[in-house]
Amino acid sequence: MDFTERLNLYLEGGMIDEKDVRDVNRIIELFHDEYGVTLLEENADTFIAHICAAYSRLKSGEDVEELPEVVLDEVKALDSWPLSVKILERVMAVTENPLNETEQGYALLHINNLIARLQETGEWHTGN
Repeated sequence: MDFTERLNLYLEGGMIDEKDVRDVNRIIELFHDEYGVTLLEENADTFIAHICAAYSRLKSGEDVEELPEVVLDEVKALDSWPLSVKILERVMAVTENPLNETEQGYALLHINNLIARLQETGEWHTGN
């Protein structure tokens, strides 16, 4: 299932706004167009939920603790780290909402987890 229902719920609840919805749709298009992956509730729910929550936190000014260094070091050691950095750079280039450094750290964690999940299900076929 696509993210229409989730995004509408978040929109109706005031968690996100129309600009955020456009950005999420741009991210979904990015993964499809550049990596041949269709992001759906079944494979990318955590990643999309994080992005929406990040947009909400940034607008409200809510502080988020930085990703613990030990966790960041573990993520940096993964084979998917260089690709996740590249994907985050592309996400930042196609979206209007800037992610601060703290949110970028969490986004990188979620992108790595997303890649691993897609590899496990056989949906990730690229080494880009």
